[in-house]
Amino acid sequence: MTRTLRESGILWARQMKKLVRIPLLLFFALAQPLIFLLLFSQVFTNLDRLPGFEYDSYLQFLVPSIVALTALNSAFQSGIGMVTDIESGMLDKFLIAPIRRSSVLLGKVFADATRSAAQATVIVLVSLLMGARFATGIPGVAAMTVLAALFGIAWAGLSNIIALRTRNGELTMIVGILITFPVLFLSTAFMPSILLPEWLDTVAKFNPITYIVEALRALVNTGWDWTAIAQALGVTGGLAVVTFAGATRAFRKAIE
Repeated sequence: MTRTLRESGILWARQMKKLVRIPLLLFFALAQPLIFLLLFSQVFTNLDRLPGFEYDSYLQFLVPSIVALTALNSAFQSGIGMVTDIESGMLDKFLIAPIRRSSVLLGKVFADATRSAAQATVIVLVSLLMGARFATGIPGVAAMTVLAALFGIAWAGLSNIIALRTRNGELTMIVGILITFPVLFLSTAFMPSILLPEWLDTVAKFNPITYIVEALRALVNTGWDWTAIAQALGVTGGLAVVTFAGATRAFRKAIE
């Protein structure tokens, strides 16, 4: 176990050096969430006048959704990175190196978590500059970052399944976009459930994004809602089990 963690740590450091040397990777993953944050908070600024809208402003409602969107974008970067390693021959070098194969995936998981947390922190800082306020303070912001990172890890498993099956970076990105947007808009990310059509509200209840967004939204607006946090952790854990089982299977087939 100690050996696996040490090897995973080395691979994590490699990914972090790559991110520092090519900061555009971080910028492009943040560009879309930042645009959504800036535009949506202005376009829907009068939504708080509608009956049933219980938040102080649409910005307060939107920030958790953008944090979740950032985690999704970061997760699909993981799959694209996997394709890059395959195409460059780096994955083959890892496989012939005297390291455990499980360390390769674990190293990516740790790197994905770190990147998701860093990107979520940037979104929080920008939202503070825009006037957002966090009911749970700094501890709540830390909890938001952790939840976003965990959800990003779970979603990264799906990204790596697509990457290992297609071995194509462009296709991985396209499929990621096609999945991300429907999943987001079929949840309570951009509209309270009370204002959704009945059929969409029903669909949202089966959408994992809804649970992570509601937990983050409570941390921003109302306080420590342990029920919402527990539900988010449960859904994230279940999603992680499914996606990483699929990713592990796809990884084994890819290296056979």
